[in-house]
Amino acid sequence: MDKTIKLALGFIIVSIGVACGNSLPQDDKSSLPSSSGKYGEVLIVVDTFYENRQTGVVLDKIFSEPLVGMPQTEGQFRASTVPVKAFKSILKRSRNVLKLSIGKGKKTAINIEEDVWAKNQFMIQITAASDTDAARILSKNVQTIRDYYNEKELVRLKKQFKGKPLKDIMDSIAKQYQVEMVIPPGFVQMAKNKNGFWLKKEKSIGQHQIMQGICVFIRPYVSDSVFSNESMILNRNAFTSEMIQGTPDSSYMVVYEEYRPETKEVNLNGVYALEYRGLWNMVKDFMGGPFLHYTLVDEKNNRVVELDAFVFAPKFNKREYLRELEAVLNTVKVN
Repeated sequence: MDKTIKLALGFIIVSIGVACGNSLPQDDKSSLPSSSGKYGEVLIVVDTFYENRQTGVVLDKIFSEPLVGMPQTEGQFRASTVPVKAFKSILKRSRNVLKLSIGKGKKTAINIEEDVWAKNQFMIQITAASDTDAARILSKNVQTIRDYYNEKELVRLKKQFKGKPLKDIMDSIAKQYQVEMVIPPGFVQMAKNKNGFWLKKEKSIGQHQIMQGICVFIRPYVSDSVFSNESMILNRNAFTSEMIQGTPDSSYMVVYEEYRPETKEVNLNGVYALEYRGLWNMVKDFMGGPFLHYTLVDEKNNRVVELDAFVFAPKFNKREYLRELEAVLNTVKVN
């Protein structure tokens, strides 16, 4: 298994065999076609009989349960299903595949495979003896399955970003703030001071504006109270109210007060961090959207580093725009 997709959380497995492998020898990989599909898409291969029973209920929970911290309901991924007998031709080139083989006498197992029928393909294959067994395996691994697919998408995005990074901005950031990050094309530096900076990328689809923002701000480490909603909101608001202002001169960005950010602990390039997902809005202006935030401690330099990303896309789904920014933040290393 590719080391880059290993997670701190493993599958929760009870009496299940696990194997990792590929269908082709490494020397034969070069002849594979490229994988197909968009970011955030997963193809589920399962017989219709099981799709409409316990197995199907859990599959819907895995992929369709709303992503936290979004202004409108969006599922974790965009999943579609196809029967086993129809899984052939171009469908076998899908970027993300969850394949279920269910039948009497089958040995219960989970296999993680890559580049099976296409380059840069990721597949989780589950075999089970019955609908009940398949549903039980899936139920025990709901979040872990999501994490595997999300991590693989982040790996793909980071690889894409490293192709043409904005070296000038990256070098300036590394020199002034001792923070290394890969910044993909399209971002421009909007403002900075001794404590941090923010970058913006804008585009239009038709008459509708889409904006992605990245912020990094730094403060001295005082105590573990930095890992709290209250501390994050206070410090984020202090930075954004000064640095991120709207078209009306008196408008500025803050955390949306009526939604408490969701948190979880993560490992960010070997450093403990707390992840927050919440909503932002502009005071005295009609703008808002989701944000992703990481708080981590740079022990060597006795400082707190805050990484933040936000999206404004009022007429569109925002999940994949936010995932792109998550990939950027996941390239950050503090010196």
